[in-house]
Amino acid sequence: MEKEFNRAIDVLTGLLEGRVDSYEIYLSAGKGRIVEAKDGKVDAFRVSSSSGVGLRIIVDGRPGFGYSSVLAEDALKAVVETTLSGSIGATADSFLGFPSPAVRHEVSSPGALDVYDASFEAASEDELIERALDIEKNAMGFDGRVKRVRKAAYSESKSSTRTVNSNGVDTSYVGTFFSGSVVAVAEENGESQMGWDALMGHKRADVDSRVVGQGAAERAVGMLGARPISTARCPAVFENTVVMELLGALASSFLADNVQKGKSMLIGKRDKKVASAVLNLWDDGLMAGGWATAPHDCEGVPRQKTPLLSGGVCRGYLYDTYWARRGGEGSTGNASRSGFKSVPHVGASNLYIERGNTSRDDLFKEMGSGLFIRELMGVHTVDPVSGEFSLGASGVWIEGGRPAYPVRGIAIAGTLLDLFSKVEVVGSDMRFIGSVGSPSLLFGEVNASGR
Repeated sequence: MEKEFNRAIDVLTGLLEGRVDSYEIYLSAGKGRIVEAKDGKVDAFRVSSSSGVGLRIIVDGRPGFGYSSVLAEDALKAVVETTLSGSIGATADSFLGFPSPAVRHEVSSPGALDVYDASFEAASEDELIERALDIEKNAMGFDGRVKRVRKAAYSESKSSTRTVNSNGVDTSYVGTFFSGSVVAVAEENGESQMGWDALMGHKRADVDSRVVGQGAAERAVGMLGARPISTARCPAVFENTVVMELLGALASSFLADNVQKGKSMLIGKRDKKVASAVLNLWDDGLMAGGWATAPHDCEGVPRQKTPLLSGGVCRGYLYDTYWARRGGEGSTGNASRSGFKSVPHVGASNLYIERGNTSRDDLFKEMGSGLFIRELMGVHTVDPVSGEFSLGASGVWIEGGRPAYPVRGIAIAGTLLDLFSKVEVVGSDMRFIGSVGSPSLLFGEVNASGR
């Protein structure tokens, strides 16, 4: 796409010359293939391809935005006129502006950041199909009680972007993305339980069909015979995948736009203790191999590693160019956009809790007796401002430091910051799903409502 991108930039810059105070051109192109397998056969094979440009301008302090999914000259002329027309009725904003070129980090190339697999172009359709079928096969072969899978999927995609603005920024990115997932169904004595698992990464080798398939099957089989428990106030280990979900709910409170709009539970909490002293939380846009890793954000600002919690203390927030200006701060390189059809917004990159030194088995031993939470239901209902939640949960009862029996029908309630203040030990079983990562955590006490 390099030639197409260069031509589009030349056309757009020529059309904009003398007509705007400043501009930003964001080009993106992507292609991918996804295979779904069921009952040992291909259930679906989809191929996708897209490209386009998003144009932002500023005229007399007023913003304008337009986009086109066609890069032909006529289409580019139309998007310029549409964007100019849209800016006429917009409200002027003194905080608007585009970044200037910045000194690039030493680790700045896609190769150094480990986000590209050169074998992407070489994989045949048969190879992709075999990977999806292998995920299903590994799930079905794990245990005789696994009777079927709802869907085994494998996908590969490639994304290319380029950002150019009138201040001299000119940055580009190319990354490949691979993922595999499956939902397994286990049955016994008229009971049915489901288990899900997935792996994601920038390299084909990051997706191990055996790990994905057997992981989902183990979760499904492990919940057979689950029973309710009485209401209890007890310690609990939250599995790493569960902590990731809670982190996803907490993440919005670190975004500068939410803080400045009064939509964050961390307003006025900078440099104050808000969580357990054993917790360190980072946003690292330069982490090698991270799902959201790139040398720069979508505005062309270099990515960085930003501390969010250090010893449980809130160290700051995440900014793009606009909200940094409004807050009198510098951008942390956290401008994000869902594609060329949208304008940038503040978003986390690779968000994770720093790993500890305690294995999951040792977390159980330290807990003694209590809950091992493996699934939460309704995390999307967590209040983003107060942090209040009431969530269904299931998992395993731990007795004497060892798994005793699966449990279901539990509900836990509270607030996110209060919950994270009760973490006593951080596990070593670090895992990422997408751009969010965490080890398992031992909480000193949770309120679990049962029968």
